[in-house]
Amino acid sequence: MLAKPGEDFLAAIIVAAGYSFRMKRFKPLLSLGGDTVLEKAVNSFLKSGVEDIRVVVGHRANELCPVLDRLGVQTIVNPNFSEGMFSSVTAGVKSLLPTVKGFFLLPVDNPIVNRETLEKLQSTFFTTEFGIIYPTYQGMRGHPPLISSRYVNKVMSWDKPGGMRALLEQYEHDAINVEVDDPGILLDMDTPEDYRQMLKYCGDTDPQVPTEEECYTILKNANTSVKVFNHCKQVAQLSSAMGSHLIRSGSNLDLELIRAAALLHDLAKGEPHHAQVGAEMLVNYPKVAEIVAEHTDICLNPGDSSITEKEIVYLADKLVIDDQIISLQARFSGPVEQYKNDQEVTEKIKQRLSNAERIQTRIEQIIKIPLHEIRKVDLGGQG
Repeated sequence: MLAKPGEDFLAAIIVAAGYSFRMKRFKPLLSLGGDTVLEKAVNSFLKSGVEDIRVVVGHRANELCPVLDRLGVQTIVNPNFSEGMFSSVTAGVKSLLPTVKGFFLLPVDNPIVNRETLEKLQSTFFTTEFGIIYPTYQGMRGHPPLISSRYVNKVMSWDKPGGMRALLEQYEHDAINVEVDDPGILLDMDTPEDYRQMLKYCGDTDPQVPTEEECYTILKNANTSVKVFNHCKQVAQLSSAMGSHLIRSGSNLDLELIRAAALLHDLAKGEPHHAQVGAEMLVNYPKVAEIVAEHTDICLNPGDSSITEKEIVYLADKLVIDDQIISLQARFSGPVEQYKNDQEVTEKIKQRLSNAERIQTRIEQIIKIPLHEIRKVDLGGQG
């Protein structure tokens, strides 16, 4: 029943610009129901016939823009996102076309909304005079409200505390509740526990990727030396930089998984076969453990040019000695010279170098810049 552009039609504003402080992980790109959280939110509107979808980005916008380009929705960059969520709401509202008669407003951390819910809100909007339509489940209001465009100027001029909630509270006389059979409207994901509940609701299992804070706790409990800890942090920074550039170039990667595996790759450093020992210590995090297990000797299939999280961590580890980023040639010249009289060891070293070079070449082909440029731009000139 959604009207087409040129007639009376509706838009959706999804706010995805925040820091995700309490979650400790970047919410828009977390996995949920076979998609990312951001994709889940966008698809909710697409399935209900809303064609004008605008996503407001700010923090880590460079990682979200490629996802939004693939989805074919409008990206609104809020340079003032650090001022709080209302600045992002304002940026989204300001971007609306004059022909828009109303807009849904959805924080990205409330991504689960049924098609039937959105259609019921639209039907109410077009058949009543109310300007603010709230979905409710068992009497409790949830997201997203559907708001008449007659409130656009009020949003743009609002300068009192409390943001959008406080503004809308001024107009309760123009609001109506619509009861829906959709508990998802009440589910948000401010904290890791909220996220676990949302995964359970979607029928997912926890992807079991530890937060950065949890990684530091794991390293501390393993009595990791300062030298190894600093090495892991540098590998994580380089891995994250490479992953971000690959995502911008269209690669489908889990940046949270990359960072966690890089932080923990030398968890058991000093132990014989430390990669395997470290993987066994991470039995509760199987995705991370798989990467840790292969960070010294990776298995590359001939002819396979794909890049996954595993290859990124492998290469980053080879490009870092202690906490300094160097070239592959500098990294391997010493070991080749040291073991030149041991043919078996020399062959292993050369194979590791060959694997690293293949991965580096493939990454540079995808991102279309040499890796040393990433190091200059993203990591303060190292390398």
